[in-house]
Amino acid sequence: MDTSCQLRVVEYIPFTDIGAILIMVGAWVLVGLTLAMSVVFAINYNTPVVRSAGGPMCFLILGCHSLCSISVFFHFDKPTSSFCFFRLFPFILFYTVCLACFVVRSFQIVCIFKIAAKFPNLNSWWMKYHGQWLIITVAFVIQALIHLIGYSNDPPKPYNDTASYPDKIILACDINITAISCSVVLLVLLCSLCFIFSYMGKDLPKNYNEAKAITFCLLLLILSWILFATVYMLYHGKYIQTLNALAVLSSLYSFLLWYFLPKCYIIIFQPHKNTKQYFQGIIQDYTKTISQ
Repeated sequence: MDTSCQLRVVEYIPFTDIGAILIMVGAWVLVGLTLAMSVVFAINYNTPVVRSAGGPMCFLILGCHSLCSISVFFHFDKPTSSFCFFRLFPFILFYTVCLACFVVRSFQIVCIFKIAAKFPNLNSWWMKYHGQWLIITVAFVIQALIHLIGYSNDPPKPYNDTASYPDKIILACDINITAISCSVVLLVLLCSLCFIFSYMGKDLPKNYNEAKAITFCLLLLILSWILFATVYMLYHGKYIQTLNALAVLSSLYSFLLWYFLPKCYIIIFQPHKNTKQYFQGIIQDYTKTISQ
């Protein structure tokens, strides 16, 4: 019987790792972009492009994007209880708000063009009780309760993975699977509703048609996490945290680059498309098309 001891190498991703540095720089760039876009939207707040993009909701989405990026920085260095908590909590909680905003925005546009005339009572109720903020608040509260209940019973904590490699100890986090599963279910539900409402609005005027942009953003989001989940099942080394942070970052950039950046481009470089006359012309063409 062999009773000899074997020295193991303790592995984790330090802040000085080149991959960690690049990802953290990417997170800071994202924060800078959200601030810059917020300024552009604030200066042009009363213009049709900003209004059609969501108006005040845009600032909530951009703010939540910045808060989500906090999670990126806690994927590196030696894990502690606080590091394990902040690796997931800010991203999941505030990304829920982002997705809820896109669900509401997609529904509002479909409601204006397709549902309001058929169900005027629904539209009146929605406007009277501020349905958009109600839905966003409910999604936020549900996600917060899931985390509060799950983390109070079994909070995230540092974990030494000694099973994956005989000669290594991987410093990781032990996460409450039940709480994460419930959180993911809510995110999947919001993604599904986004797809449904975006598809319903695929034939709307192009200035109000967010189907392509939102659908592409969601596809990038889903693809990022499918790739991460696939790698996670096959690989359990230290670089899994780098890939996790990269998946978080790609989820944030998907909406920033494919939803907000084109609108900023129109505001700055194509101001003739950011007028009431231009938007009214688009709506009139749409009305003529559906009446034929």
